Amino acid sequence: MKKLIIISLTALLAACSTTGNIDLSNRNSYGLKCSANANSAPNWEGCMASAQQLCSPQQVANVQQLSPTGSGSPDDAYFMTFSCQ
Repeated sequence: MKKLIIISLTALLAACSTTGNIDLSNRNSYGLKCSANANSAPNWEGCMASAQQLCSPQQVANVQQLSPTGSGSPDDAYFMTFSCQ
């Protein structure tokens, strides 16, 4: 399950790389979708808990909370990027 999440996030981040906000050159950088869509409220606490599980035993660092882009895409939502250190 963890591999599936990482693969999905990698694909999503690759699709978002054109925005210039996400550094895909850092293999220690991750992202999580924190809302169901652009119109629903983000669950930042849930995303942080998932990030901590993903990074364990390392610590979550460089957290950025990103708002929806307003593209109208079904995948447009609130995201959180972070790294593990």
